[in-house]
Amino acid sequence: MNRPTTPGSAPPRSESVIAKHVAHALERHRDSAPFVRMLAAELPPSEQRPWLRMADALATGDIQQATAAASATISCWIPLFASAAGEERLPARLLQMATSPPRAGEQGWLVVIYPLALAAFCLALLTVLSNTLLPTIEAALTAFGTELPLITRIAFGIGPFMASIWQPAIVMVGLGIVGMWLAARWSASSSATAARFTRCLGRLVAAEIPTEDSIAIASRAVAARGLTAATPRRPLSFAAVAALDFAPKTAAVLLDAVADCHDDQARNSLSVSQWFTGPVMIGLVGLLVAFIAISVLMPLVKLVTALS
Repeated sequence: MNRPTTPGSAPPRSESVIAKHVAHALERHRDSAPFVRMLAAELPPSEQRPWLRMADALATGDIQQATAAASATISCWIPLFASAAGEERLPARLLQMATSPPRAGEQGWLVVIYPLALAAFCLALLTVLSNTLLPTIEAALTAFGTELPLITRIAFGIGPFMASIWQPAIVMVGLGIVGMWLAARWSASSSATAARFTRCLGRLVAAEIPTEDSIAIASRAVAARGLTAATPRRPLSFAAVAALDFAPKTAAVLLDAVADCHDDQARNSLSVSQWFTGPVMIGLVGLLVAFIAISVLMPLVKLVTALS
């Protein structure tokens, strides 16, 4: 049975825990270096480095080199920690870890990027038209003794106004983008991190790695600190702590189920963000496009009326 950390006990130092399990992994899986190197070659260039460092460490058997590589990207090493020597499922576990899909929270940016790009294009169009088309129309209307419609003067006044305050405008737009991005991904990211932590914890517990060590390694995988079973907090949930009271194999199944619940929460949170933020942004951009269209067409209609 996996025993949680007793109240008042301090969590083990992650560096010493990693070094201990890296040494065991080198003893058991040095012959996996060619597969890891082949796996790295199939990944995008931006994702190859941690796997190549793992392959080099496995090939040389250097504990210090392997510990440094594992400390930098511990999640890649978890399949090695959780697999016995000669275990046939190790290649599948490594492949699953290397090709895991993006976390739900990382997709929050897609909620706002299209409306923001369209709004930026509309503002740029206003600036160009205010310096090209507008003077010609204004001169023609002046020749007929009339002036530009109010909505047109307001719309095409945005261009010169933005040119005069472009520096603070860029800062405000940047803050707005960051705020919307955080709003779209915060809740999903929190649940996605808990899911990733819990799934890593389940793999380590299934391999009968001590609970304290499992929590320390899983915490390092999600950049969390100070987690213990005695005082659970995100991403270590109370449900995960309760699962640790069972035998390792049973606890692993329960932890996978808890991780699935966190994944569902992440997807639902992102769906709510998309449902709310996306339509609001599209509606605002639609109003901006309608405003620009009316401001351009009104002087043309007025000019045609004056000509007739």
